[in-house]
Amino acid sequence: MNEFYQMPLFVKLKVRNIEKSKEWYANVLNFNSVFDFPDANGTTSMTHLRGAKYQDLMLLKDEEVSTSNSVIINVFSNNIHSIYLAALENKTKIIQQPTVQPWNAKELTIEDPDGYVFTITESVDSNKDFDTVIDNVNNQS
Repeated sequence: MNEFYQMPLFVKLKVRNIEKSKEWYANVLNFNSVFDFPDANGTTSMTHLRGAKYQDLMLLKDEEVSTSNSVIINVFSNNIHSIYLAALENKTKIIQQPTVQPWNAKELTIEDPDGYVFTITESVDSNKDFDTVIDNVNNQS
């Protein structure tokens, strides 16, 4: 059973095909279905997906889906390499290969089947404190 908690923030995404999207999120980002809401015909019209705790997404079925490059959804991971391999296996559009950034993160940017952009972030060195990371960023500029 999934843990119930009040979600302090979550994203709702309109998708053309909920089943196809659920499969992509499960296969690539390792998100699992918490529950589905059926419409009057018994077809899933909204699904609640969860990765780790507080990584919640709602997918809403809609015929008209319009994405933009104005929003990038960031997801933390402890294993960016496995997500990268899953993305390749699922023919996911890779926007940026896994790249080490000056802010102590390795990042991978991908696009879901409807065109939403996700940056997957993994800590490079979890022992670095905030001031050390900021000093490194400042020295890079």
